[in-house]
Amino acid sequence: MYKKKLRGRATENKVVTSHSLKFLFCFSMYISKKALKNHFDPRNAPQDTYLLCKLQWGETGKPWIHWVRNDHYHAEVYFLEKIFKMKRSNNYVNCSITWYLSWSPCEDCCHKILKFLNQHSNVNIDIYVARVYYAEDEKIRQGLKNLVSLAEVTIAVMEKEDYTDCWKTFIQGGADGDFWTGDFQSAVKKNHLKLKNIFEDLPLIEYLSLEGTHEDH
Repeated sequence: MYKKKLRGRATENKVVTSHSLKFLFCFSMYISKKALKNHFDPRNAPQDTYLLCKLQWGETGKPWIHWVRNDHYHAEVYFLEKIFKMKRSNNYVNCSITWYLSWSPCEDCCHKILKFLNQHSNVNIDIYVARVYYAEDEKIRQGLKNLVSLAEVTIAVMEKEDYTDCWKTFIQGGADGDFWTGDFQSAVKKNHLKLKNIFEDLPLIEYLSLEGTHEDH
């Protein structure tokens, strides 16, 4: 786990219509089992980015939960610019945000998260990612390093307990979903190595060598 703040995946910039905004903001707090399995399985490489969020104002009370997926907007940016504004309390109450992301943030999203946090000193964000987006891209790597340099941000690869939390929190009925993460460990280890490479500045050649020691089963 990397303590200090983060996010990502890229889509082309397009004109955002009112229809696409309505489509992006999902009115159910629950996600389908199929979507969770398809988009958060680290062995897959889906095109879309899903963001599952828990938002807590203050130290007590039940967190507000919701989910978003990218359309013409990136999911992280939509959350910060639209959803947070709707759910905000005030600048004097601490706010804790937990994101489960199917892809880590792209360069532009890292910049916008950084700007958001500079404007909201009472907010901290814990980001857990299923997979790392373009780990070899220097601009994305720098964006993630800039983000993780903030004390208010935690960035980590999703572990089994995170998948379990997602299943229990974002699947209606909170069923036990441990069975579907049984073969994830090899992919999880590879993503750990990618983040380690980015945040500890390991040479790419060394990262590739390390990654080769973890074969898929």
